[in-house]
Amino acid sequence: MDNHIKCPACGAFQEVNAKICSECGHNLAGTTEAFDPLELSGGDVNLPVLSQGTPHLTLTKGPSKGGVFYLEEFPITVGRDPDCDIFLNNRTVSRQHAIIEHQGDRIIVRDNHSLNGTWVDGSIVEEAELTDSCLLQIGTFSMRFNL
Repeated sequence: MDNHIKCPACGAFQEVNAKICSECGHNLAGTTEAFDPLELSGGDVNLPVLSQGTPHLTLTKGPSKGGVFYLEEFPITVGRDPDCDIFLNNRTVSRQHAIIEHQGDRIIVRDNHSLNGTWVDGSIVEEAELTDSCLLQIGTFSMRFNL
């Protein structure tokens, strides 16, 4: 079924280039693809801290593995939309997936009504504090947070 996609509304299989589901009429253009959450096993997700003092996310899984996003100006938008501050170009990521904010002495991530959810240390969250060395997963991208 490599040339078919599953309609997120009704589950019917459609041609990969279909714009509208033939079963329910759901708009398929630009939909977000589902994924299986990352299993926390240790493995290669434990990267060293790159610098002290500037909070950052290091990609541990995804097409740009090893890339670093420095968190300097808040709020920070995360998503598949190229206008997001952190652009994650994959259909498992919603266009405006999450927001990272600075609240007092805490840095928090808040899910922005994404299809696949936002995960911190293996748990789906609406909002969570990012603590040193925690693992943030958005779509198929996994990022280690460091202070």
